Amino acid sequence: MYGLGDSIYQRAFVRQYPGAFLRTPWPELYSDLDVRFVRSNTSLRTQRKNEERTGVTYVREPARPSEVLTIFYGAEELKKGSIVDAMTWQFGKAASVFDLPSYGESPVTADKPIAVIRPATVRKEWANPARNPDPKYLAAAARELRKHFYVVSLADLEEDEEWLVGEQPEADLQLHQGELSVTEMLALVEHAAVVVSGVGWALPAAICYQTPVFIVQGGCGAHNAPHIVTDPDMDLSCVGWAQPDDYCMCASMDHDCSKHISGFNDKFKGWLHDIVLK
Repeated sequence: MYGLGDSIYQRAFVRQYPGAFLRTPWPELYSDLDVRFVRSNTSLRTQRKNEERTGVTYVREPARPSEVLTIFYGAEELKKGSIVDAMTWQFGKAASVFDLPSYGESPVTADKPIAVIRPATVRKEWANPARNPDPKYLAAAARELRKHFYVVSLADLEEDEEWLVGEQPEADLQLHQGELSVTEMLALVEHAAVVVSGVGWALPAAICYQTPVFIVQGGCGAHNAPHIVTDPDMDLSCVGWAQPDDYCMCASMDHDCSKHISGFNDKFKGWLHDIVLK
């Protein structure tokens, strides 16, 4: 798996294969495990950047591996279960621990607790506008967060490759040009008071660190519904959800899904005060 979020889920299984060779553009996620890393040579933009600048050592792929596992999921797998279910079938083992290494102190300091928000974006190489929430809800959440927190908006934009859509969330600090390395991003999430995002890598990262996270959902529910992107064995006590009134369970990445969420502000404020500001 080359996606950052998928690679975080995958860690719970990789740890059960000591001595394995792992093809990945995100070796940092497994740096504390007994695993050796093989370059992916992927053309995916953000993944390629990380693979080129990482300080983790890569090795040659073994000439005659004793066993090869190819981990993937698509529409057919997700009709039968969750992302974690699909990985369970393919690894042949159940997930053990959902965690991540600690990468040290937060790269951002402020005189208030830090909130991380992920704006809605679309990227050319894997365009999935249906998954995004309506950006106005992220903007509303950011306005509420700024009353209590130092808000950091986090993205990796590049002209004609990945761009913001809709209203930008207000922030005290915008890091929208991929300024942070993957370890810095994860350290930011680990030490944040709260994270707000659409479905994506921020969800499993926050779960692993037990950082309170509020997920604003859009559409394409066949791939992104809560029961697809989480697992019953995860500790979800700090996870909040805002789901569209008419949540679309389609599997189309460009479907015009209905994304209206009645009473969003009250739902978000209620969760924020009950879980984070209590």
